[in-house]
Amino acid sequence: MSKKRKHIHILDGMSLYTRDRSPFYWGYLNIEGKIYKKSLKTTDRKEAERFLFAWKNEIFADSLNLTDGNGEEDHHHVEQKPIVDEKRRKALLITSGLMGAVTVAAFAVPFLSAWKPSEKAKALGASVKFDLSKLQPGAMAIVEWRRTPIFVVHQTQEAIDNLPKLNDKVTDQANEVLPSNDKKFTVLKGVCTHLSCAPKYHPEIEPKAWDQEWLGGFFCPCHGSKFDLAGRVYKGVPAPINLEIPPHTFSGNTLIIGEAA
Repeated sequence: MSKKRKHIHILDGMSLYTRDRSPFYWGYLNIEGKIYKKSLKTTDRKEAERFLFAWKNEIFADSLNLTDGNGEEDHHHVEQKPIVDEKRRKALLITSGLMGAVTVAAFAVPFLSAWKPSEKAKALGASVKFDLSKLQPGAMAIVEWRRTPIFVVHQTQEAIDNLPKLNDKVTDQANEVLPSNDKKFTVLKGVCTHLSCAPKYHPEIEPKAWDQEWLGGFFCPCHGSKFDLAGRVYKGVPAPINLEIPPHTFSGNTLIIGEAA
């Protein structure tokens, strides 16, 4: 471990580092001015990256349930006074919006816009509703929830029939996430589990440059990670785990993202 770099940058505000007296990778997070550090209890870098992303998601989820003035101190982080540059924040928001628009325009399949809650509601993690009756078989909608793109796919019968053919090619068969004849909608976070890039939706059943036997799914052009139409990760790609499934439930033709079934 002494030959490893002290700090390994993952994303802005996220990194791994090592300590001379510890054999494990340590995680570092900077979330809105709060610094979080802890041992990830693994010496494998790929596993450490996976733990780091999972830990970040846990912190976001836990933050929604915290109340001010409880007198308790989280031993994983040190409070810092955030320095907010409003001009830089607005510039980043505008840039992110433009990049998102370009990405959606590049898709070759029909997409539908969803009802968007207010910025305050999104910051608080409010649930989002989407009318599934608008989504035709084979189409995908992108719904924004907690500032995260959520992929909603209406699976075709052909896609459902093809998924078992990929069982030997994916890392985790995860039968509970597979669509079926009575469960034709797949709901996934549109964030690659490698380095949080944006995978592209390719439902076509045809040879691709990245897979001559492509049966439809998601491909991340940044580093080459592949996922099938159920979000299962292929073997031998940089992404360590399946695309994440956000909490959601169905009420008739309405999908509610943010509420567990």
